Amino acid sequence: MDGDIALTLAKRSPAQRARGAVILGFRHDAARGVTGLSDLYHSHPMRVLFPRPARNDVITAAITTVSGGLVGGDQIDVSIRAEDNAQVLSLAQAAEKVYRAQDLEPARVTLGLTVGANGCLEYLPQETIVFDGARLVRSTRIDLATETAQVMAGEMVIFGRGAMGETVRQCQLQENWRVTVAGRTIWRDAFVLTSAVANSPFGLDGATAMASLICVAPQPDVLRDRVRPLLADLSGGIAGGNADGIAGATVMGPLLLLRFLGKDPAAMRACYMHIWSELRHQAFGRPARLPALIHC
Repeated sequence: MDGDIALTLAKRSPAQRARGAVILGFRHDAARGVTGLSDLYHSHPMRVLFPRPARNDVITAAITTVSGGLVGGDQIDVSIRAEDNAQVLSLAQAAEKVYRAQDLEPARVTLGLTVGANGCLEYLPQETIVFDGARLVRSTRIDLATETAQVMAGEMVIFGRGAMGETVRQCQLQENWRVTVAGRTIWRDAFVLTSAVANSPFGLDGATAMASLICVAPQPDVLRDRVRPLLADLSGGIAGGNADGIAGATVMGPLLLLRFLGKDPAAMRACYMHIWSELRHQAFGRPARLPALIHC
């Protein structure tokens, strides 16, 4: 009898939902010629680490989720602000996992990046691993104060852990992007992925990994022409030597957009990180290398 009551109460108990947040602010000290931390807030399950920057690199903040992953109903909000002249590199400390949703409610992640005049902010992602039955809505908004503000950001998504024999038969993924300069929208993108789209020849055609990278910097057409040969050389690696992977670059106004799609997640990730390393050097004059936390 007591066991039946306990079981009934357990069934009625609502699942615990994560409500995590990160707020970071960075300010340039003109007298010292360096960028430092001006604001810091994080709440469970989010944490922020500050690894020592490599020589000649900029202040680095690594954002991590200590809960082990997200499930339906979780809400994560991240806000990063680089003030005028601030030079910042932020990154995800490890891959993010999105597990099966127990109901129709998705996990929700919002990312807001704000860059002041002559500021430069990188937001380097690691892969989001989407498990079978997962639901995720992720929204990214980037606001650049003036045309002199610069940014590079992106996302990577991997469907299941192929090395462990996992496949994703059902999932729902929604990605929303908006980039503004001086209050004017220069790029907006909305992508909704369902199981039907993932398997359709007109959708992902069975690809198990995809990624995007955006860069707002001077002379985006020159940057595009410089990275296209690298994309051509590396696209074969994404495909594993066949026609099952592709990468491309295009320019829309001041914004450079790169897309990656492949059936070999490890190869796509390696391609993505190599391009990021080269592009940060070409666009921002930063060292053509990645933080030690990033493994390739």
